[in-house]
Amino acid sequence: MLIALYLVLCILTGYWGRNTFAGPVGFFLISLMFTPLVGLIILLVGQKRKPTEVNDEE
Repeated sequence: MLIALYLVLCILTGYWGRNTFAGPVGFFLISLMFTPLVGLIILLVGQKRKPTEVNDEE
């Protein structure tokens, strides 16, 4: 039960980190290696990914 809760928190941290520098897989792995709390702290401190510019050349 405790392991399932830990994995769910890791997955949620990965989901919340989907628009950041590491992406969802990166934050899932960070949370898995350390703790979901550390992953959330890095998520709050880290920078969001900037949207890419699309050049329409027609």
